[in-house]
Amino acid sequence: MIDSHVHLNRSEFDSDRHDVIGRAVEAGVTGFLNVGYDPDTSSESIALAETDPRILATVGVHPHDAALLADESGNPTREGLRILADMEAQSANPRVVAIGEIGLDFFRDLSPRPAQDTAFAQQLHLAERVGLPVVLHVRDAWPETLALIDREGAPSNGGVLHSFSGGEQEVAWARERGFLIGVGGPVTYKKSKLPRAVVAAGLDMILLETDAPWLPPVPHRGQRNESAYLQHTRDFVAEVLGVPAREVVEQTTRNF
Repeated sequence: MIDSHVHLNRSEFDSDRHDVIGRAVEAGVTGFLNVGYDPDTSSESIALAETDPRILATVGVHPHDAALLADESGNPTREGLRILADMEAQSANPRVVAIGEIGLDFFRDLSPRPAQDTAFAQQLHLAERVGLPVVLHVRDAWPETLALIDREGAPSNGGVLHSFSGGEQEVAWARERGFLIGVGGPVTYKKSKLPRAVVAAGLDMILLETDAPWLPPVPHRGQRNESAYLQHTRDFVAEVLGVPAREVVEQTTRNF
């Protein structure tokens, strides 16, 4: 079982990171994708991956930090071009397996939307140049995200729509373009509409994820999330799809 999206480098795990990994392994987790979201966390993810063969890394600039790459009018900045060059160099590291997390976030709008558009497009092109898939963050920006990808071109190696929050229409779009969907703790929430998306996607399109330390599944809501809790998401997905938990593990691991 793979935790396809986690942030083990975060300070929330500083006091017990080794134990968190140990508990995850005891719960059946065999691998982790530690996701970067700015220059510092990208470097931290690589450093962490180099200490443990079970951990892989990504490099990317989150839409919250898109202003690092472009100004408020969407013009690339000199510093942004330097960051992109650093990311391209980092992507040659064998522990780096994706560009992300990247995308659009119009819920918080922590970077100007033109900057988000430019940063997203730049990193899609980077992923294509270096031949890596992408890890996509989409929040309150589904039409804009899908339109931008279709305009700029989906990376040849596809990617994953992390913490998927779309519906059946977005699932169909993803399938046509070779994207998977990341399913985590929110699928277990009482009022979640995600079970319908899981059914529409089917097991061949799903990756399991925690996004730890955030978004813990039931019965751990309100707590710090950790990779050991992935078993609850696995079991919920198995129930929704009417398949054994073992089959969920085997297929989502193949998908990864």
